[in-house]
Amino acid sequence: MFKKTTDGYELARFGELPAFISILCEQYKIYSDFIHKRPDSDSLEPEEVLRLNQHQIAPLYISTIFSAMFLEAYIFDYGTRKSSGSYIKNYIDKLDPPAKWVVVTKLFNAQGIESSSQSFELIKNLFKVRNQLAHNKSKEFKGLGKLAEKESELLKPVECVDLLIKVMSELISIDPDELYAKQTIEKLNKLKIEYRA
Repeated sequence: MFKKTTDGYELARFGELPAFISILCEQYKIYSDFIHKRPDSDSLEPEEVLRLNQHQIAPLYISTIFSAMFLEAYIFDYGTRKSSGSYIKNYIDKLDPPAKWVVVTKLFNAQGIESSSQSFELIKNLFKVRNQLAHNKSKEFKGLGKLAEKESELLKPVECVDLLIKVMSELISIDPDELYAKQTIEKLNKLKIEYRA
C-alpha cells in the first residue's frame, strides 16, 4: 500500500487486502450466476441438487467472512500508514474491530466514524455474524419446523459489497485523501455494473 507524503506517494506496506477483496468479488459473481442462471432442478440427480444448494449457500459464508477480514485488515493498514505498525499493534490492535474503526479514524482525522453512524452499525453487525461463525456453538434441536423458521444472519454477497461501499464512502468523507477507499469503491461499483445480484 502507498501512503501520501509531501513528495507524492511512497510504498508503505503490503498485505492480503487485494486477495480478500478479490475473493469477495468472486463470491459475488458466483452468487449472481446462481440467482440468474439457475438450472431446472427437476432434471438433476439428487447429488447434483445438493451441490447446487451448496453453491447457493457457500458464497454467503465466504463473503461474510472475507468482508470482515477485509475491514479488519483495512483499518490496521490505514492506522499504520498514518502512524506506524508498532504503534497500532501495541496500542490499538487489542480492540475489537468495530472499536478500531472508531478509534483509528478519530486518531488521525478531525472527525472519525461515530459509534452512532450507519457505517458503525454495519461494521458491528458484520463482526457479530463473523464471530458467531468463527466461534460456532451447536444449539438444541427442537424439530425441523423450528429449524426451517430460523432466518440466516449471513450476509449475501451483494449486502457485503454494499456494506464495504458505505464504509469506504464514510472513510472518504472523513479522509478525502484515502486512496484505497476510492479504489475499493470503484472496483465494487464496477462489479455491480457487470454482475447484477
